[in-house]
Amino acid sequence: MFKIKLNLNKKIAIGLLIIYFLMNLAFLTKFPFVHSDEPWLSGLTRNILEEKNFSVTETFFDLYERHPHAIKSLFHLIQMPFLKLFGYSVFTFRLISLIFGTLTLIFFYKLCYLLFKSKKFALLSTFLLSIDIQYIYASHFARQEIILLFSFILGLYIFNKSTKADDYRRDVIVGILIGMSIGIHPNSFIISIPFGFLYLYHVFITKNLKFRNLTLYVAIVSLFALFFIFLSFKFDPNFLSHYTNYGNQFGVLNPVISKVEQIKYFYLKLYYGISGTYYTPKIKFQFYLFSTVLITSFIKLFLNKYSSKKSPLISILLCILAINIGIILIGRFNATSVIFIFPLLYILTTYTLMDLKKWKSLFAFLISIILIVNTISNILPYLNTRYDTYLSEIGKFVQKDDTVLANLNSEYYFENGKLYDYRNLSLLSENNMSFSDYIYNHDIEYIVYSQEMDFIYNNRPVWNGLYGNLYFYYEDMQSFFDSKCTLVHEFKDNIYGIRIARYINTRDWWIKIYKVKE
Repeated sequence: MFKIKLNLNKKIAIGLLIIYFLMNLAFLTKFPFVHSDEPWLSGLTRNILEEKNFSVTETFFDLYERHPHAIKSLFHLIQMPFLKLFGYSVFTFRLISLIFGTLTLIFFYKLCYLLFKSKKFALLSTFLLSIDIQYIYASHFARQEIILLFSFILGLYIFNKSTKADDYRRDVIVGILIGMSIGIHPNSFIISIPFGFLYLYHVFITKNLKFRNLTLYVAIVSLFALFFIFLSFKFDPNFLSHYTNYGNQFGVLNPVISKVEQIKYFYLKLYYGISGTYYTPKIKFQFYLFSTVLITSFIKLFLNKYSSKKSPLISILLCILAINIGIILIGRFNATSVIFIFPLLYILTTYTLMDLKKWKSLFAFLISIILIVNTISNILPYLNTRYDTYLSEIGKFVQKDDTVLANLNSEYYFENGKLYDYRNLSLLSENNMSFSDYIYNHDIEYIVYSQEMDFIYNNRPVWNGLYGNLYFYYEDMQSFFDSKCTLVHEFKDNIYGIRIARYINTRDWWIKIYKVKE
């Protein structure tokens, strides 16, 4: 009877995961809008695959300086079989994210069951995470964060499954998981710090682990780091200086004190939904909810006497602190990195609900309803739009093998090496080139021009970070359109006609297609 019930529970869980996967699959390419980071990453994967060489760089950047490195090579390796199987499209690469998002939920449930010792509350915590808009966003976005989150949650599950000092297999597996993550994205540094904190806590406070457990974890991660650094030097002998200079553009080398000050603005921007080109969901409710459970957790921690039962609570709080330290030390404050904290905060939310006596079911129900309504309200505005429509409008006059100057978000339409991105234009003066020189030197046949360029120029220097300072080439570009081009098509697209997230769907944005005269 017990076996039958267990098998039934497993079947229900598998069924729910399949339903969750299929529901997300239905609007995978509609939400969020396609960001240029997605074709940027997959475009490099396609070029690596075609050139059979991991040391190549992106074809759509020539003047915009790029140097090869191995820090993301494993991510490109993951994308390759999907590209081969499903073709080059945004669906292909978002499918990877959705798969890892679904797998993360499985191990998050397992982790929660270890912590709560309750299937009911483990399921509740997993459900809350699964319906959160920030999590759905990460599970749809063809970037690396959801894969890192998978590694992080799986690592936490393995770490919490055994706290014996002589279980070196745990230390090896966690070290390999975090070490391999270095080949996914530099933000692997963010998810590595929580494990360092956990090892220190269990070595010096609970005394469950020995210092050699921490040493083994650090040694394995360090070996992977050395391997990827070595590989990067093989790709580029000047890897260190090039990588440092690139990071310096985003404040990575700023003093730590200034980075600490920026963390406040990082969260304020998330609270108010302010960003540059990234989609930022409305998550004010989550801020109120998480602030409440954090305060409640600290009160519980300091008012009660220490006991081993509070160890999981301390561990989660340490992980939240460690992730924030990681975000500060890296200093890029990318809005997409906030997803690393969300699963931990939903664990704290469940801990808080568990302590309620009469009202736990009511509060769990209310939280669930508010999250569902919030998620639906975030997604609905994008369900009536299609990325394919944007590409088909371009395809009415431009062939896939035509050479174009265009926004990188249209790269999925073109063959490899046929699109040049507008970011190159900011370096025209440094290369002693005019706009017309650039067009003719690259044999560009069509220019896909978004009205956002006019908006950015008229509001300079506020948005100079997108395409550089347009002042140096804007008039030259307009003159080229008037004298050397023919306008062949014009269409409206209120999502892909503007890269600045806050202006999407706020007005009509037009895209013009110019054919360069021979």
